Amino acid sequence: MAKINLMKKDDIQMVAEFISELNKMEHSHIGYCGKDRFEIAHSLNDDLTDIPYDKSFVTVYEKEELIGVLGFDADLMSDSAEIWGPFVKDNKWDIVNSMWEAMYELLPAEINSISMFPNSKNRKVSQLATNLSFSKHSDQTILTFSRNRKDELEEVPIVEIREEYFEEMIKLHEESFPGTYYNGQQIIERLNENNKVFIIANDNLSGYVYVEAEPAYGEASIEFFAVKESERGKGIGYQLLTVALTWLFAIGSIQSITLCVNSSNQNAINLYKKVGFQHIHDLSFFTKQIGIN
Repeated sequence: MAKINLMKKDDIQMVAEFISELNKMEHSHIGYCGKDRFEIAHSLNDDLTDIPYDKSFVTVYEKEELIGVLGFDADLMSDSAEIWGPFVKDNKWDIVNSMWEAMYELLPAEINSISMFPNSKNRKVSQLATNLSFSKHSDQTILTFSRNRKDELEEVPIVEIREEYFEEMIKLHEESFPGTYYNGQQIIERLNENNKVFIIANDNLSGYVYVEAEPAYGEASIEFFAVKESERGKGIGYQLLTVALTWLFAIGSIQSITLCVNSSNQNAINLYKKVGFQHIHDLSFFTKQIGIN
């Protein structure tokens, strides 16, 4: 008989391996979670800071065999949570409703929005989201650039932002990404040896790109980039992305850079592919409002 329990410390490595194996197959892939078992274990241990795994994840064992995992990554500042899973062995899908009920009871009262991010080929989780009255928010395209292709990048001068361009960069950021998770001033305040803004400018700022790196974990991301409307069509976006990749791959531990782009933004996708990014997944983003009277 299957037993549903809260995840324990002793489960970490087995759960990480379980998620890793299922996430390597598109029909069971979930976008929030990685494919490398060490990175997954690190995320479970260190990244679930608002609510730890032993209060946010459930496991299902049958005769001492792990057959299912489901949990959430809560962000209490935004009153939201990202759902990890469900990860279930193909022939054990009948346990998923019980798993969902057990996990749902763990959600704190202040959470009012939950989201799911299954691969478009993950039919079971997409159907589950529909059955649970989630709304499909968007389709997303996942692209990646691997380190072994860095020598294909063109040489472009790397120019870090200087204080004289702070005001212009903040203005361009607010125009391009209103209401996003970091405003322009917050980006400036986050600048350090691992978080950089690179620019293309003559007398005035033409565009910028903001990147973050965690060398200790081999992780990096291109968070934002924008080009002034009057400067578009001149190859500036291409140059900014090339600069970002060149700088990030100068960090020896970075093996790849992955981007998530709205599938309807074909211009951006074409630009990323022109730089050298490769299309790896299509995902569906589902959301649901809960706990709101």
